[in-house]
Amino acid sequence: MVNEQAKKIGERIKHIRMQKNLPQAVVAGSMGVSQSLLSSIESGRCSTTVDNLIKLHEILDCPVRDFFVDIDGAYAPELPQGCFSLEELAGALASLRGKQAERC
Repeated sequence: MVNEQAKKIGERIKHIRMQKNLPQAVVAGSMGVSQSLLSSIESGRCSTTVDNLIKLHEILDCPVRDFFVDIDGAYAPELPQGCFSLEELAGALASLRGKQAERC
């Protein structure tokens, strides 16, 4: 049985691949592995190698760290440029509220 971290990495690989609209067969072919191996990695049935992670980083055109962003359960999706998270919005509103209270 593959550990939970390997399963999360596989899920992230699949998520990124699907975001880029790349078929599994195309990515597997570019990696030089079978489609069934890539499927096993993405589903968490087997773990992958560092070499395969580097190949995926090049093929998917993303930083290697993106495969590990939710490994500890703290996944925060990437936001488009110019957007901000709810936490950032809440912080900005709290800051404005504090400045407004100082004026009164």
